Amino acid sequence: MIRRARVLSFAALALLAEAATAQSSPYYFGISQALSHESNLLRLREGQPTPDGSSKSDTVSSTGLVAGIDQRFGRQRLSGSGSLRANRYNSNSDYNSGGYSANLGLDWETINNLSGNVSIGADRKQRPDLRDVNNQVVTVSNDETAKRFSLTAALGMAGPLAIEAGLSGSDLRYSAAVAEYAEYKESGGSLGLRYRLGGATSVALAFRQSSVNYPNLLVGQIDRNDRRKRSDVDFNVVYTPTGSSRFDLRISQGKTRYDQFTERDFSGTTGALAWTYNPGGRLRFNTRLARDTGQNSGVATTASSQITDILRVSADYDVTGKIVATGSAEGYRRTLDSSGRFSSGIRGTDSGGTYSLGARWEALRSLTVGCQASYEKRGRNNQPVLSDAYSASVYSCYGQFVLQ
Repeated sequence: MIRRARVLSFAALALLAEAATAQSSPYYFGISQALSHESNLLRLREGQPTPDGSSKSDTVSSTGLVAGIDQRFGRQRLSGSGSLRANRYNSNSDYNSGGYSANLGLDWETINNLSGNVSIGADRKQRPDLRDVNNQVVTVSNDETAKRFSLTAALGMAGPLAIEAGLSGSDLRYSAAVAEYAEYKESGGSLGLRYRLGGATSVALAFRQSSVNYPNLLVGQIDRNDRRKRSDVDFNVVYTPTGSSRFDLRISQGKTRYDQFTERDFSGTTGALAWTYNPGGRLRFNTRLARDTGQNSGVATTASSQITDILRVSADYDVTGKIVATGSAEGYRRTLDSSGRFSSGIRGTDSGGTYSLGARWEALRSLTVGCQASYEKRGRNNQPVLSDAYSASVYSCYGQFVLQ
């Protein structure tokens, strides 16, 4: 079935490509087809047996519809993208499912130096790798639905000074009852001042506050909510020494406070340094070094995640005018703390990384195909109840045709 779907999908791509026109518009729509193989679909831990009726590795076919918009009107710009997917698993058919992804953003500007951005988004995908509260494989279909929004605004004052404010929120839910413990809601806001030193270089000082609640984490307790709040003072610098290089620096001093498990309260310094390098030739390079808390870390986190240190490097290289090679490497180290949730003193650390290589080919103006190989590994934790080691390899190829 997977092979037949793949042949039919790429045949459709070819037929549509012959009918493509040279006209363009702010809208696009099309179809996509991806085929991937995962060596450890369930992210089984070292030495863990495969559950009865399941397969450790699998080949997955994903057929989708895609659409998007990028439209300017006056001072405003509306942009968005969306997709609908049908996923079919060759060996683990219980995970067969549909999914979607949608993002919509508005960059707005008015008179009197007032500007900002509003964005909303939602995604749904299958999560066969998620564990239940007892660290066992979830063998039933389990959809992860994530919703998010953000609002930023800036008011230019006399000279180079501006007031900046922001609001954000997210909501993560699972369809399987045994995965409800991992659901959470997050909200936050910030207010600060930015001073432009010249060009794109600026400094800013802001106060930021956020809260996270896992409403079903404390299974078996009267109050199942695990609530925590975080307050930070952020110092930001944007530095552009040349037109091809940009540095973004953030240093934050903050504290996290827990409603129930006050022994997990902590204070400390976090921050991030990102470097974007685009010399205008064939190479584009990005690197980011960060130390962040909880869901802000940008890598897989759990309710026990306290601090995550991460280094990420990625690069694109134009082999020809139509072929682009891509590569990335990411390493992280997490500090995990569940003191009070299981028993006193449950604290540990783990580390891991993800590495990928790929290439994409713009065969026609409307047709893009590509392949990617990636490897993911996490090391053993000194507290196995918090996490333990696993590894997985993923190989995938895709094709996408759009009319624009």
